[in-house]
Amino acid sequence: MEKKKRIGQIMIECPNTIFHLYVRSEEEMSKVEIFMNNIRTLRRLSLTDIYNWCNRQGISYDTAFNYHKDFSLWKNACFYLQYSKQKIKYQVRLGTA
Repeated sequence: MEKKKRIGQIMIECPNTIFHLYVRSEEEMSKVEIFMNNIRTLRRLSLTDIYNWCNRQGISYDTAFNYHKDFSLWKNACFYLQYSKQKIKYQVRLGTA
């Protein structure tokens, strides 16, 4: 299995999800920088928008659940359930499940 060299990793922290974008070239880094500048001007950005953008641009990414210590265990469990459903939905859609 061929490993692709990464030149950088960008982290986007959303309320319940952390996206790790893995950049392999200067071209991809430029795309990510433009995307980051554009999302700063948006009022609302959904996780779906980030998933779709990464897949359309061919940017490798991974996600992780963002646990909040200041929320109750029940609320975090609900957030985790929502995160898991969305992650599975995208894995099935992309055929990586």
